[in-house]
Amino acid sequence: MFSHIPENSKPAVFLGNPASGWGNLAAWNPIDSISLSLDDPPEELVYFVKKYSGKFVAGFITYEYGAKRLDVPIHPLNSQLPAVHFRAYEAYQMLDEFDLLALNEWRPFTPTITKEKYSLDFDRIINYIRCGEFYQMNYTFPMISSTKLSPRSLFQSFRVKNQVEYSSFMEDDSWAIHSLSPEQFIFIQDGLISTKPIKGTIARSQDPKLDEILLNRLLASRKDQAELYMIIDLLRNDLGKVCEYGSVQVMESKSVQKLEKVFHTYGLVKGKIKNNIHPIEALISMLPGGSISGCPKKRVCEIIYELESHSRGIYTGTIGYILPDGTLQFNIAIRTVFQQNKELLLGAGGGITIDSIMDDEFNESLDKAASFQP
Repeated sequence: MFSHIPENSKPAVFLGNPASGWGNLAAWNPIDSISLSLDDPPEELVYFVKKYSGKFVAGFITYEYGAKRLDVPIHPLNSQLPAVHFRAYEAYQMLDEFDLLALNEWRPFTPTITKEKYSLDFDRIINYIRCGEFYQMNYTFPMISSTKLSPRSLFQSFRVKNQVEYSSFMEDDSWAIHSLSPEQFIFIQDGLISTKPIKGTIARSQDPKLDEILLNRLLASRKDQAELYMIIDLLRNDLGKVCEYGSVQVMESKSVQKLEKVFHTYGLVKGKIKNNIHPIEALISMLPGGSISGCPKKRVCEIIYELESHSRGIYTGTIGYILPDGTLQFNIAIRTVFQQNKELLLGAGGGITIDSIMDDEFNESLDKAASFQP
């Protein structure tokens, strides 16, 4: 994959699978870039993207940058990580074939919080729900590890265990991002916009019969169904802000996604974007993503700040690209590792509703990280 990409060339690599439409492509040696702080206005990013219309543009927006647009408190970011970072490239190259490395040379990821701390926060979330503060909240925590592998080798090793639809890799002088995300956030093409939220998870089994039983258990779960339907409704409303009146439709309300370690259920919502809204403006307007914040979004983000003691950074933000023809594709940056030298940071979490069970939610969070364990 990286054999023909020069060192220190600041590559952006995107790998999908046949089901996603997320192209296998790469670009390196950008002709320009922009980095924004949490305080910089989004108009600077809009100007940058419009300036390089007709070029290949790739980048990311952190969770905190989106949350701050809602006027909620946020934790400071890692000093090395921009709040927003985009690059313009002269062109990109399709990847017909790419090498993977089955290396396991990193330490196991371990949670930075105890189960007791998780339990206390879980109880506080349930109490907030009972008091009518919100209906659902996505609660997350960091997991840490370390490695001697180069960022490029590490990404290739992660990809072996995560043949997901919306993976990406970005490397800079002082950091690297490995996003092995199964979730599409925004896809815009020819004036149509869609979002594909994931809600509902259960661990898989290597026993085919038990695997089928587990899938049926997920599909029969009223809790997981309610969680998915709430987020579909939230994103339908988010799309309504940038779409022509009456054009927003729920195309899929409960479909199944099969990954290496877990099953997910997901939805699909589409609409026709208003003519006066640029695709990058539509993306910014929908941040943070509903599936990784909760409902209602602003109040939930306030409680996320209260309960989560660390910034999320790129985790639960969004990463993606804009093709020269204007097609925009961005993921939700879940299953995403931030690498700084030898240190690795992986976010884990999940949605909590009134019907959630603490042990199940904690274990589900760890299940989602299982494919990153050596």
